[in-house]
Amino acid sequence: AYARLSALSQDFLCLFSVDPETGRYRLYSSSESFEQYKLPTQGEDFFAAAREQGSKLVYRDDLERFLSGFGREQVLEAIASHGRYALSYRLMVANRPNYIQLKAAMVNERGSRHLVVGILDIDSSVRQEQKFSRRLALAQAKATFDALTGVRNNHAYRDLEEELNAAIAGNRHPRFALTILDVNDLKRINDSEGHQAGDRYLCAACKIICDTFLHSAVFRFGGDEFVVVSQGADYERIDELLEKMRAHNEKAILTGGISIACGMSRYDGDARVTSVFERADFKMYKNKKDLKARTVR
Repeated sequence: AYARLSALSQDFLCLFSVDPETGRYRLYSSSESFEQYKLPTQGEDFFAAAREQGSKLVYRDDLERFLSGFGREQVLEAIASHGRYALSYRLMVANRPNYIQLKAAMVNERGSRHLVVGILDIDSSVRQEQKFSRRLALAQAKATFDALTGVRNNHAYRDLEEELNAAIAGNRHPRFALTILDVNDLKRINDSEGHQAGDRYLCAACKIICDTFLHSAVFRFGGDEFVVVSQGADYERIDELLEKMRAHNEKAILTGGISIACGMSRYDGDARVTSVFERADFKMYKNKKDLKARTVR
């Protein structure tokens, strides 16, 4: 057993051999960086000594977790149940909080049991994992936003739709309204002025939508179509917001501005959000037909 420990010791900041009955201990090995703490190489109560030293060396934000999670009973119970004990926290090493993992296991040597406790340096691997997690979170955030307009995209809408469906299935009766909006004349702008002009036209239309539905979730559903999910304050005044869009379109028809067809439907005890969506979509297409009939280009 000790031969195997010797081979492993190079990976640890330190290794202790502890009598599980009496708590008597001795330092088996330690790294150069750990020797700066001048820890006692032997003593009569390992757990008391470790907690005393931990109060001085454990990073302050992790101290409570260390003191509540590390003790003779916790260690021996974990080993009895799982064959090992492990606790991760940050330790001040060279005046810097480093991620470490305290590990303990029972070994038998010539008929006697010894508790082997080691502190493993996991700082590099934890920080690499954190870096990866941050990059993944950033990538996931980017994946839910439309690159052109900056509002959330179709994938994000599908996620919210599933949340609302779950609320409906759980009889929580969510109060929301869906407004479907379609930007008129985008194809004409693309064909006559080019796609860069079309992009600017679409972004301007998106700003009109966001400025109108100021407290709602706005999604670019695809192409020239947007979906707005209104809850809370915007839900309570949804008719007022629709009137605001109607007034905007009236002015756009007269001045040659951007007209945006829209249709709204409230949730009304439907089994699925798709039913609300379909009603709003039907109204939007009716409004689009009416606007086109009145628009002169």
